[in-house]
Amino acid sequence: MGDAVMVYSCEKHTKLADLDLPVRRVALWQCAPSVVSKKGQCVDVIEEKCALAKESSVDILIFPEMYLTGYAIGPDMVRAQAEVCDGESAQKIAELAITYRVTIVYGYPEIDEYDVVYNSVNIISAESGKISVYRKRMLFGDVDRAQFSPGNKAYTPVDINGVKYGIAICYDIEFPELARELTLAGADVILVPTANMQPYESVADRLVPARAQENGVFVIYANYYGKDNLFDYFGKSTICDPLGDIIAREEKGERLLIVELDINKVTIARKLNNYVRDCQAFCLDRL
Repeated sequence: MGDAVMVYSCEKHTKLADLDLPVRRVALWQCAPSVVSKKGQCVDVIEEKCALAKESSVDILIFPEMYLTGYAIGPDMVRAQAEVCDGESAQKIAELAITYRVTIVYGYPEIDEYDVVYNSVNIISAESGKISVYRKRMLFGDVDRAQFSPGNKAYTPVDINGVKYGIAICYDIEFPELARELTLAGADVILVPTANMQPYESVADRLVPARAQENGVFVIYANYYGKDNLFDYFGKSTICDPLGDIIAREEKGERLLIVELDINKVTIARKLNNYVRDCQAFCLDRL
């Protein structure tokens, strides 16, 4: 498949329990920041990566935050490029999801029926082309706040072939409360399209593994690498298992990372140290 693809295979971990939960293959695309004038080309790249994903039997494919247009493009351009959640780009990508049998997750600027613009992510089913949308709730810094309104609804994890996936966008994952909310709603895996820049590498190094370990979930963190007019994105796209171990990472450059997730590890991690259960008991004692 060439140097642009890296596949990590899992080892089955069933020593602590008699488990037979699924293994799922996920892929993330780390790339240079998107260019707003090339939205159509971004859709073409999605198709290219879908073809590679299908060759590797990938179940779900994740692209970075604001992938269709780029992140730091300014409020006027964001509004000009914004689409409704089931707009033209979403319909094209839904066709790709069905054609290649790969669930697709990507970021874009969304505009709603009230003319409000959000930093959003669509997750589009490989089975039906059904679109599920999440709007970023925690806006970071002046750029985010100038370009978008915050979402105000929690995301309900979506079940894809027996595995429940939650969504967080970039800064969202830096708040333990949001990851815990997704876990309590049933997430086995938290997908995090991001556009994170220097000097915040510690998010990938420390916070992403912490969110995985403290919730007993996989965390898939898909970032850009390279510069736009404002920021230098540091890469470090990262996949952490429910024990908080980094099982795959791309430090820099463009690469399609493909990783097998042994969902048994979610159960095993929570048997070893069930932070979620124990925290619930702690909180109930104080009500």
